Amino acid sequence: MIFRVLATALLIALASVTLRAAEPAPLPPAVGLSESTAKERAALFAALAVAKSDAEAREIEERLWTFWRSFADDESRQLLVQSREAQLRFDYAGALIYNKAVVKHAPEFAEGWNQLGYVYFLAGQYEASLEAIEHVLALEPMHYAALAGKGIILYYAGKVEEAQAPLKRALAINPWLKERNLIGKDSLPTP
Repeated sequence: MIFRVLATALLIALASVTLRAAEPAPLPPAVGLSESTAKERAALFAALAVAKSDAEAREIEERLWTFWRSFADDESRQLLVQSREAQLRFDYAGALIYNKAVVKHAPEFAEGWNQLGYVYFLAGQYEASLEAIEHVLALEPMHYAALAGKGIILYYAGKVEEAQAPLKRALAINPWLKERNLIGKDSLPTP
């Protein structure tokens, strides 16, 4: 009788540990989100984590990009459009002017910093790009594209081992990450 009671208690204890272990870890918070937008963000990342195909993941990624861009006000949106137009002309100096204006105007807009980092990358200004990426990650620690960008820049700088950490973190957030094939590589082709 005592054996059955102990066995039952052990099974109940193991079941509760298993249930607790199955609960997802809370997301690191992003700066400036209301409770409802934090829930929307959590739902998007949860959906991305369980995506069953590359196509499904790309749809969720697009929803995340829309979510991140949604925090831009009218002035920031206009500056980002002008930056994009300059990028299409390969005028990275001009694009940088617009992107710098975005982060000056809206310093807590993570996607503004991400776009600044991206244009610095396109312009070959990798140190400045890494600085912008650090701003992105301080505001939105789940920004897998910024993490992947950081990994790529570190690869280009010859810091292959150091590049692995941000890439692995990005892959943990987005299992369908396009850059997933870089994990474990010794080098990349020169840009």
